[in-house]
Amino acid sequence: MSNSQKIGMLQRFVELLNQNRDVHATGFSRRTKILVTLGLIIVILVALFAFLPKNSQSPQMDTPVEAASPQPSTTSPNSDQNKIPGNMNNFLQDIKEFGDRTPRKPGVIESAQTINSTTWRTVATIAWRYYQPDIGVNRNTGLPLSGAGSPCFTDWDLGAYIQAVIDAETLGLINRSGAWGFEERIDKVLNWLETRDLSSANNPFWFYQSDTGKKVQDNSAPDEYIDIADTGRLFVALNNLKDYGDYYTTKINRIVYGQNYGRTNYANIVPTIKNIAETDTNIYAYYTIRGVEAFYPELADSATKVLDNILSSEYIDVGSNVMLPKARISCEPILCAFFEIKNNDPRLKTLLDMTYSAHEAYYNESNKFRAFGEGPDSTSSDWQWEWIVLPDGQIWTTLNSAQEPIIRPPMIYTKIAFSFLAIYNTNYTKNMCIYLEQNIQEPENGFAYGVDENENPLNSLGILTNGLILNAARYYIENNT
Repeated sequence: MSNSQKIGMLQRFVELLNQNRDVHATGFSRRTKILVTLGLIIVILVALFAFLPKNSQSPQMDTPVEAASPQPSTTSPNSDQNKIPGNMNNFLQDIKEFGDRTPRKPGVIESAQTINSTTWRTVATIAWRYYQPDIGVNRNTGLPLSGAGSPCFTDWDLGAYIQAVIDAETLGLINRSGAWGFEERIDKVLNWLETRDLSSANNPFWFYQSDTGKKVQDNSAPDEYIDIADTGRLFVALNNLKDYGDYYTTKINRIVYGQNYGRTNYANIVPTIKNIAETDTNIYAYYTIRGVEAFYPELADSATKVLDNILSSEYIDVGSNVMLPKARISCEPILCAFFEIKNNDPRLKTLLDMTYSAHEAYYNESNKFRAFGEGPDSTSSDWQWEWIVLPDGQIWTTLNSAQEPIIRPPMIYTKIAFSFLAIYNTNYTKNMCIYLEQNIQEPENGFAYGVDENENPLNSLGILTNGLILNAARYYIENNT
């Protein structure tokens, strides 16, 4: 075998080291893959040196070996450079640096000897970083970004932002007054709601621009349409905001009761909600109706009816004899309702317990973590909804906005995993959060979306991820003091 052939083999092993995605299918951990690859490189090096010329002349190489090394060397050659032909010294130094590289700092859950309120205060502090100006909030308007680099938002996003500000003030992460304090942030949002662009039918648009507050040019919804789910999420947050005093109550009433103040007439959606509640088995309906009923008491029984419909449905085994009703069951709206709404129907916690048990049972059978929610996936920007159960009996199904199945590995959403940890604090939830910490980017500006079941990370940041994690932190701290 010629020296150039040996060098080619060596370069190929280095390429495999860089292309770690190609070896994910082996099922080994990342650390194991690196150690195995380094071992193979050392074997090739030993074989290579056995065939090198005994004189000090460097072999001719078509491509410098260091160009294929895992990381360019930044240190000077060692004193034994003259003993190693050509550029081999630099390559060996690179390998040494790779092997000696300081391991990634353990995440807050992994490094915690005991999960307690101090741990969760650190988690909350990290999640709140997303809401800093120029990251998840526009500095000029005070309006949120649905995701870092996604300068628009819906009423669902706006509700999540208001709730995040409430949670941050409750936990002492921000001051009540002053620059970017609670009052300034809330005033900017409410002032915008009082004056925002509406359709010709005086209804809100689906999307607004964070930097201008103007509508996004989207003609996909008719002017008469109001997104009830988005409205419900916004109303949950506005109702929680009313606890802060009459000042906010007056402004909020001016925003909501359009027939009195000439703005949006949300009363138009009340008859629709009443009709939906008669037969609907979608857990999103329970959450959003609870938000609307806070302002329209005539809907007081509607959310209860939805929960009745869900729990009286036929049940199906989703694995390991864990039974769930054939309804639209996903984690996100259950968790949002559990964390954000006062005086929930006690049966909501029963449904949450069953939903959590389904996830842990799936892990016990497959040795794969699951944390079903909604959001983008690791391969595209398309939004998806992960359902544990659907009314037709499908289980562990992912659908797109057109209600079509998505054939891609499910996402393990960070926000769902941390929420489960805050409520149940089991070995399963702790290990799942540690797994996510080890596989997503370090949370400099908040927590990333998560990892799919093929270990592909989704490292982008979003308002819903960090909002739900703040919810979870506040819940744990308030209930474990």
